[in-house]
Amino acid sequence: MSLIRIKGLVILALLVTACALEPRYNRYQLPAQQSMPSQGAVAELQRNARAALQRQAYQQAIDYLQRAIKIEPRNPRSWHYLAETYWRSGDLRRCVEMVERSFSYSRSADDLDHVNQQLKEKCQQG
Repeated sequence: MSLIRIKGLVILALLVTACALEPRYNRYQLPAQQSMPSQGAVAELQRNARAALQRQAYQQAIDYLQRAIKIEPRNPRSWHYLAETYWRSGDLRRCVEMVERSFSYSRSADDLDHVNQQLKEKCQQG
């Protein structure tokens, strides 16, 4: 085997190794310093929904939250706020459904789980 071929194979092996060691990220696993671009829009929609809820504009709050969920469907806070909106509007069946959805996307150590449990109990009591 010629020296040129050996050098070529060594370089190729180094390139393959470098590519294998380079960190790769997908959209569900971003580095801590980066944020998803939709988070700002979702947070704004959540704020708008909370303001509408305070004004007792339930349908408007629901509309904002449904838009937030379309942008970021796995956001447990959007589902929680939607559950709370349904509870305040008197739709207890939907409240329980939305709380369950929020549970499914929250982390078990998240403080939201405790609040979700309280809201679920309120919805079930009527």
